[in-house]
Amino acid sequence: MRKQAMEIVQQEKVGKDIYRLTLAGGLAAVPGQFVQVGVSSTADPLLKRPFSIHYCNGSRLVLLYQVTGRGTNLLAAKKEGEILEVTGPLGRGFPLPEEGRAVVVAGGMGAAPLYYLLHALKSAGRDVTFLYGARTAAALVLQEQYRSLVRHYAAATDDGSFGRQGPVTELLQEELSRRPGVVFACGPEPMLRGAAAIAAGFNSRCFVSLEARMACGVGACLGCVIPGADGRYRRVCADGPVFAAEEVFPA
Repeated sequence: MRKQAMEIVQQEKVGKDIYRLTLAGGLAAVPGQFVQVGVSSTADPLLKRPFSIHYCNGSRLVLLYQVTGRGTNLLAAKKEGEILEVTGPLGRGFPLPEEGRAVVVAGGMGAAPLYYLLHALKSAGRDVTFLYGARTAAALVLQEQYRSLVRHYAAATDDGSFGRQGPVTELLQEELSRRPGVVFACGPEPMLRGAAAIAAGFNSRCFVSLEARMACGVGACLGCVIPGADGRYRRVCADGPVFAAEEVFPA
């Protein structure tokens, strides 16, 4: 983990209230980790905001985020050439399977960290299926970029405006019934619980990336603590945000 000043090289709107931000500067991170970003040049707001790493390499860091409040509104107003203070990488990322098939499941903005995971899985030569779910077609952003990284792709929307109508977990059920694979999921908690239960039904390993309100990002403030399946508490920022499903969802 380190703190560094990074210059904005691109701020691109890719969907309704959804932006892709590219920063100059290398970052040694694994898929599933996150960064804390200072969204103001003043002490207001005081705390940095956490963002999952959409993609990174030796020369750039990319974040995909949705404007949902004051902090992200401030970030969306930033222009090319401005400097942001970034701390990271933080947290525990996804373990990469040494062999076999991977089934990656996204729900809405849960797709943000999975783009980097798909890059890593493709580089490792894994057979990857990507299942992308959202409320409407408009919320399925950057579909072609995601599709280009995988062998099999399918989408689902709640309103049926694109792909299968219904929850993306229905696609997961079908995929695992055809062929087993390790499941990686990020999205709303009900979707994650559903994915974990389906994976358990097929005796498939499942890893989930959780969302929580984070303040410090390093586990000191205990603001993002959740109960684990064993009754002990976990810090999402430090012990996660990626967990084996059985760690956080009781069977």
